[in-house]
Amino acid sequence: MKISIRTKTKFTIALVLSAALILFGSFMTCHAFQVYENIVIECGQHAHLLPPLRLLAVQMAVYGGIAAAGVLALLLAFAGLANKSHREISALQKKNLAMDEINQKQQQIAHHQRLEIIGTLTSSIAHEFNNLLTPIMGYSMMVLEKLPPEETELYDDILEIYQSSRKAKTIISRLSDLSRKNTPTTFRQVSPDDLVKKTLDVVAPARPKNLEIKLTLNCWDQRIQANEIQLSQLLLNLIINSFHAVEGKNGILKIETWFDEDTIHIRLSDNGCGIAPEVLPHVFDPFYTTKESGKGTGLGLAIVAQVVEDHHGTIQVNSAPGRGTAFTVTLPRIAEPPQSTP
Repeated sequence: MKISIRTKTKFTIALVLSAALILFGSFMTCHAFQVYENIVIECGQHAHLLPPLRLLAVQMAVYGGIAAAGVLALLLAFAGLANKSHREISALQKKNLAMDEINQKQQQIAHHQRLEIIGTLTSSIAHEFNNLLTPIMGYSMMVLEKLPPEETELYDDILEIYQSSRKAKTIISRLSDLSRKNTPTTFRQVSPDDLVKKTLDVVAPARPKNLEIKLTLNCWDQRIQANEIQLSQLLLNLIINSFHAVEGKNGILKIETWFDEDTIHIRLSDNGCGIAPEVLPHVFDPFYTTKESGKGTGLGLAIVAQVVEDHHGTIQVNSAPGRGTAFTVTLPRIAEPPQSTP
């Protein structure tokens, strides 16, 4: 780190003064000692020479003190320089931290602005894309029905057109869900336990054969004010993610519900491959995916986060590579009506 010019100047002055004191005190002490030694050698222990010897002793003590003061001043100068450098380093570190925070906030603002642009674009073009994809899918199905059985190669080509169109329509639908805001009229009282059971019925055909599902539903007659379709999609995305995570191994998916005074909790945990630490902060980012091309759009968990936000809830994820993943969704619980007294 570069030291400021002002600090350098102060240290240089202190160094020069300290060196001058040390040199002057050492020189004068040595000179007084030499004179003292000469007198003792030449004159012996004559009594009339005692006052000059005492004076020389005093001079050696004074000049020695001056030299010691120079050494002390030099040490203090170095200590002051070190302290000043430490303060300047601390000040620069604080400035760097402040700049990092500002940069992070700017990046967050830019990210939210991009999300708003995506929402605006998707909501405005989703209908037009559906209008284009619907006739492609419809005419593809009509051609497939009219093809003779021997046209297997042409049948496969047209079927590929239909399937690709269907995938494109699914992506557009998910983008629309991500950008759409719910209105109060779409919300009603929903049982979280019943919602879990219904979603499992829907996803049953995609359930891996080697997967065991363990249910612990403890919400009983509790209710949440929610959009049932949106919450079903939230659970569907989380369950499908668990299906993919345990692929190729004997998997376990645990789904739990419980409630406390003000909230209802839904937790889905599996023993799948887990999520790497560097990936974990980005799992809810739109279009972020670690899956192979064609196997993921990066919208599933982004939709989950949007649904949770629309329902004024929170979601937490805990995961580690090889140890599985757990998502915990917390939503506001409808307060029980007061019981009327007879």
